Amino acid sequence: MGSEYTAIASMYDSFRGESPNMWAAYIDELFGIYAEKKPVSVIDLCCGTGTVTGAMCRLGYNMTGVDLSEDMLALAQKNAPGALLIHQDMRSLQLYGGYDACISCLDSINYLPCEDDVIRTFSSVNRYLCDGGLFVFDVNTESRFRNKYGNNDFILENKDGLIAWSCEYHPRLKRCDFYLSCFTLDKDGRYTRRDEEQSEYCYSDAFLREAARRSGFETIAALGRMSLSSPEKDEEKIHYVLRKI
Repeated sequence: MGSEYTAIASMYDSFRGESPNMWAAYIDELFGIYAEKKPVSVIDLCCGTGTVTGAMCRLGYNMTGVDLSEDMLALAQKNAPGALLIHQDMRSLQLYGGYDACISCLDSINYLPCEDDVIRTFSSVNRYLCDGGLFVFDVNTESRFRNKYGNNDFILENKDGLIAWSCEYHPRLKRCDFYLSCFTLDKDGRYTRRDEEQSEYCYSDAFLREAARRSGFETIAALGRMSLSSPEKDEEKIHYVLRKI
């Protein structure tokens, strides 16, 4: 996990989907619905480049961003200047004090390579949440791995450069491998190429709920992508809201 997001770090924000402000507004709405009292101190687990962290800061939350990628955290210093940023593994957090909530956006949980790592991460988050604190995260579903990624190839291009990647989904292993080539435009008009490999892992709804229970949480909501409603049958992304018991 530690070697990921090196090649793609500088291009990550310009190629992703929903805007950081949209993510922050959605999380803020979930807090308003499900929190027993409005959170103040919030962990952004796998905060990446810190754009969502920064958007949450602008909504008035006291943010602590945690990520394992030093390249991502270097960018987060610019995008979330009001946040405390910490270089740590989400499976073994070492924080200070208690937090009202934790968020983890953009399928970060899918990067955990085994079920034990999911339980370790959930337990690690639980340890630093106050009683009744919320843990909000999203995961890519098997439908997304099987139907969108599959064994397909993708190319994305904009003014910042180009990303080409190939996908290889292994249904038996519940693992999708991504082979990325990132081309960034240099000042002299030439492109620099950097290659990277990543893998995501598919976890079922039943397992995630059991992992939450074993880690001291209750699952209070499972929602469709950027929705306040239950997921559709072939939903590609599900948002979970857990509460510390």
